[in-house]
Amino acid sequence: MKPLGSMKPFTSSIRRQLIAWLVIPILTIWLIGAAATYVFAINFATDAYDNALLDSARTLIARLRFDPDHIKVDLSPEAQAIFKEGTKLDKFFYQVIGPTGTIRAGDTDIPAPDAEALDGIEEEPDFRQGKINGEDVRIGLVNVPVPGQPGKRVLIQVAETLNGRHDLTNEILLAVVGSQLVLIVLSALAVYLGVKRGLAPLKTLQQAIASRSRRDLSPVAEEGAPQEVRPLVQEINHLLSRLKEDIEAQRRFVANAAHQLRTPLAGLKTQTEFALRQTEPEDLREALKQIQSSTDKATHLVNQLLALARSEPGSMRSQEPEQVDLSTIAREATTDLVPQALKKEIDLGFEGAGPAVVSGDPLALRELTSNLIDNAVRYTQPGGKVTVNVSSNGSVELRVDDNGPGVPAEERERVFERFYRVLGSGVSGSGLGLAIVREIAQSHMADVSLADGPEGGGTSVTVKFPPPQLPV
Repeated sequence: MKPLGSMKPFTSSIRRQLIAWLVIPILTIWLIGAAATYVFAINFATDAYDNALLDSARTLIARLRFDPDHIKVDLSPEAQAIFKEGTKLDKFFYQVIGPTGTIRAGDTDIPAPDAEALDGIEEEPDFRQGKINGEDVRIGLVNVPVPGQPGKRVLIQVAETLNGRHDLTNEILLAVVGSQLVLIVLSALAVYLGVKRGLAPLKTLQQAIASRSRRDLSPVAEEGAPQEVRPLVQEINHLLSRLKEDIEAQRRFVANAAHQLRTPLAGLKTQTEFALRQTEPEDLREALKQIQSSTDKATHLVNQLLALARSEPGSMRSQEPEQVDLSTIAREATTDLVPQALKKEIDLGFEGAGPAVVSGDPLALRELTSNLIDNAVRYTQPGGKVTVNVSSNGSVELRVDDNGPGVPAEERERVFERFYRVLGSGVSGSGLGLAIVREIAQSHMADVSLADGPEGGGTSVTVKFPPPQLPV
């Protein structure tokens, strides 16, 4: 699992992300709508003005007069003035082309239709873009059959500049897009206020946590937290609970360690003062032996305390597990403790068949094994027997058997507590051996159990390890 420090930092606040993910799509939709409105406005203005242009052409058609030799447009001076003046925004042009292709009336500046335009106006009028005197115009072309002369036709061309069309397009675009823009601004404001209001409980939660003292590890209240944030609050509470347990365990450990260290140190000080008062060599030698014994006990206690501190799950969490042969570790630990067993004339032996691989920390597993064997040797009477056995059958088991006084059934759980010792054993010790064993076993996902020895007496301690985790 990656540590928190290696996580990619957030590039922006949740508020900014929510506003961005809500407002940006709205603006995108508005831009698409504006483009669609612009196309619609152009098409609407084009259709409207084309119909008006076609109406002008029909007016001219109604005023056509056909003589056997002439074609003319019978327009009153007022009508001609209207056609010439156009409107306030646009100029108007018209043209009448006879069957022979000559211009019979109107303006001569209108571009002549091309062949493709003439082929397509038998039934429907034709519209095209063009230029007259450098100005863009819209040109309409209408075909009019000549009465009594089959196959002959008169072409009517009407043209108009594009200013009115552009103005109408812009008016439609501003009317529609402007109102949409107002709605967008109001929507963005509503989104901002809604996000601000929706994130207010997070601000309250942040202030509630920030106002706590460093010693306040009580759970954070979940009642005021949003439903989506409650899993986070629950995990924070779990973390606070574990932290509180660790701190309380550390306090107990420090208090117990101080108490346990105070006694041997005070005894060592007393023995040193006693030795300084001695004048006889024999008395001084005996006092120095007592000092040496007390120093050994204090050294053993300090080593046990350091081992217990190292075996804490939190301190071992950063260690990458290795594939370790527990059989080799147990054999070496047994060999190292043979001199101690020989001093008490204890038969210390090892039994193991082949490799027994587990996943874990080699140093911690060596500490676990050494504590189990040392504890058995310490509490077994002189002339007794201690056997270390490692077996592998899917899972790996480490078992240490002795034929010592044993542990009463009602105290088998308590012997794993720190600094707890069975009364009446008559053996000096720190009461940390089995506590260290359990801490290391738990950090390796192993189970520790106590039972009677194989012969009905003594003690059998079994540590059962899970199958090793294969490297990915």
